[in-house]
Amino acid sequence: MTMQWRRALVCATVLLAAVALAGRAQAARGLEIYFCDTEGGAATLIVTPAGESTLIDCGNPGDRDADRIYRTAKRAGLKQIDNLVITHWHTDHYGGAGPLAKRIPILHFYDHGIPAESIDDPEHFPTLIAAYKEASHGKSTQVDPGDEIPLKQSGPLPVHLRCIVARQETIPDMPGAPQNPIAAESTMKDKDPSDNANSLGFVLTFGDFRFLDLGDLTWNIESKLVSPTDKIGPIDVYQSTHHGLDISNNPVVIRTVRPTVAIYNNGPHKGGAVALTASLRQVGTVQQIYQLHRNLDASAADNAPDHQIANAEDTDACKGEGVHLSVAADSRTYTVQAGPHGKIGHFKTREPRPHRI
Repeated sequence: MTMQWRRALVCATVLLAAVALAGRAQAARGLEIYFCDTEGGAATLIVTPAGESTLIDCGNPGDRDADRIYRTAKRAGLKQIDNLVITHWHTDHYGGAGPLAKRIPILHFYDHGIPAESIDDPEHFPTLIAAYKEASHGKSTQVDPGDEIPLKQSGPLPVHLRCIVARQETIPDMPGAPQNPIAAESTMKDKDPSDNANSLGFVLTFGDFRFLDLGDLTWNIESKLVSPTDKIGPIDVYQSTHHGLDISNNPVVIRTVRPTVAIYNNGPHKGGAVALTASLRQVGTVQQIYQLHRNLDASAADNAPDHQIANAEDTDACKGEGVHLSVAADSRTYTVQAGPHGKIGHFKTREPRPHRI
């Protein structure tokens, strides 16, 4: 064999090894979820193993929240937001659509249907919905219970984002499903006339990992998800519904889904309610609670430990740090970190159990 052939063979071997390593690295990618701080609003950024991004809600109007979401997207290596999902028409959930679209391209828009007028905020709705329509070029898709946000698949484990509730209607009970034994313990509150009750709610699955985001859904509609049967199934990570306010987060729902980790998308004076923290601590499966903000209106004992709180300051001094959740490529373990210096928590995905979603 000549020297030139030897060199060619070595180069080819190195190239094949590099390709194989790159392929393994790509196949080993897991699921990432970034909880952006919007001071008691909502902006949950999901990045799948295929590198596709879905943002559930986009914070308040103005530059602050759009800048924070954009900063998070850039840190995640994104050049665009593939899907923007709006759970309902409250300012702290859809108001940032216009400013965000000026910072980063947004390809697809999903919501529960655009009303002719707001039932909660007639003063600001015309301006904000006009900005949303401009950002979406007048094209958004209405999401119904049972619908899935289309996601690209990559690697051996499937990833799905399925709507389980919209406009006060849930997915149906599965034929033959057993009665939820604790459903009867749920008490009802006064009917909620706001658009919170119309919120979209989703279960995100990646392999065996399961995450629940119910937007700002309120107490009575939450109850429909677990009564008379459990339509959700066991959950690994629970995003506090409605920022952790006590008009949501029905304890019967929490006791039914039995999460391992809870993450509050709260503000310094909004959400992270003492009653919710108490409910979670009474569920034997809950290992840790993480908060975007310290609840400055509650005692230290009624907050998570300092290293599990992303922002300890009030709004004026807040740096807008987020919470980052990372699921391993095999979906069997995940980590959670509050802020860039918080202690990283390590968790095992719960054992696979039969569930309908």
